Amino acid sequence: MKRNIYKLHIALLSLLTLGTFSSCYKDHSTGMTHPLEIVDPTSQLQELYEVEFGSTLTIQAPEYRITNGASVTPTIEWEVDYQKVSTTNTLTYTATKSSDYGIHQARLKMQTPDGTYYHRFRIRVNFKYREGLYALTQQSGKVAVGYYPFGEATKPVADIFTEGGVDRDLTGTPQALDIFTHTTGAGKSTNYLFVGADTWGYRMNADSLKVIGSRMNFNGHAIQAHCFSSQDLNEYVIAGGNLYTIGLLTTLPRRLNDARLKAALSGNAPTLAGRLNAWRNSIYSGGLVAFDDASGTAVVMELSASGNKVYPFKATYSEPDPFTGDDASVTGNPFLGCTLVDMSGTKAMSHVALLTQNSRSNEYSLAVVEPNLFISSSKAGTSYPMQRISYKGNDTPSHIALRPEHNSAYVAAGNKVYLYDLQRQASSSPDAYITLGASEVVQSMILSGGTRLYIATYDGSAGAVYSYDVSGSTALKLWRDTSLGKVVKLVYREPR
Repeated sequence: MKRNIYKLHIALLSLLTLGTFSSCYKDHSTGMTHPLEIVDPTSQLQELYEVEFGSTLTIQAPEYRITNGASVTPTIEWEVDYQKVSTTNTLTYTATKSSDYGIHQARLKMQTPDGTYYHRFRIRVNFKYREGLYALTQQSGKVAVGYYPFGEATKPVADIFTEGGVDRDLTGTPQALDIFTHTTGAGKSTNYLFVGADTWGYRMNADSLKVIGSRMNFNGHAIQAHCFSSQDLNEYVIAGGNLYTIGLLTTLPRRLNDARLKAALSGNAPTLAGRLNAWRNSIYSGGLVAFDDASGTAVVMELSASGNKVYPFKATYSEPDPFTGDDASVTGNPFLGCTLVDMSGTKAMSHVALLTQNSRSNEYSLAVVEPNLFISSSKAGTSYPMQRISYKGNDTPSHIALRPEHNSAYVAAGNKVYLYDLQRQASSSPDAYITLGASEVVQSMILSGGTRLYIATYDGSAGAVYSYDVSGSTALKLWRDTSLGKVVKLVYREPR
């Protein structure tokens, strides 16, 4: 009778195979003299473990006892993706390849001569590169991108391409960096990263850093700028003064010899400046703003799946009368005779700021364009009013960051940053809003969230990245980091 009850007990234990843990036992008894010595866990592993890419996950085998008080030590074996990875009490797992993202099946095996205990679980590797500040730089002759998680300098990553195991030749001089998102009609979003150097570029998944397609080449033209238009789902690249377009389903750039673009410039082929900004007013209205240095003309493009329209920018603005010196109202091209220094826009609002230099007077000026209002005025046959603001600093300006919700803009010149009130057409103070190191020169500047200003500088031998809180009338320096070397472009990836 005891023998039958004992066998029934073994049969009931076998039902555990239906769950995430299971046991298999062998009966070596020759009578009633050999009680089973098997693993009986006193704690359980989790069903799911999560780890961030590049970090190490450590899992300890559960506490256990051996039935009947035996002193047998079980052998231990860990499997990940059906491959044995450890035979100790501890599983150590580190994700180092782009293919490591996602869910991995894992199993713990604890075995005695009389039976085996199993526990099946999963490991999820989460994306590491998300919201934060990205910095385009160069390391050992190769393009690199540094990363400040959430815009803080507590744990900067020197190069996400090296850490993320990007298996492409990145030798070259860095030129362009952009991060953008495409959301389908079904609501599925994909985040992309574009990096360009010399005459080539790559498109990657911004989360996993997996390269999408082949290397893009631009007919030997040097890359200058990149942006994505959600209006027609195309990437646009300026290379060698030419405009190229790339569909999201291809990596073959197509040079735009658009007759409409030439017609907007009186039949002349453009020589576009190395800046490009996408704008969007609504789901039905959006496009690009570019600048032709050859003719001194801002070009506003309205993009759609059905076709594109090109408008040479014209406005009504004030200009000093050459005879009286008094301001007079003029309608025409406000940028005639100018070249573009920098351009800044926001994805949340349809505003684009232009910093230009007049080739005749060498004077610098600021102007803010609202493309959707300009196009509406053009279609209605009315004049678009625009304010042009003279730059008042003594240093040569190089970069601009627009803050449209406050009608203001930050202008970098040398080692200084000035704050301009665009509504009053004046700088907020004759003094600099921010003064950096005496030998430093601003290389890139970007505003995030309307309150954080990030600045990259270089002094001829060393680079630095700054973070400032600009929510108040006085800028507050939050941190300075010198770990990345010379940074040529900053991009902030906002949370989604």
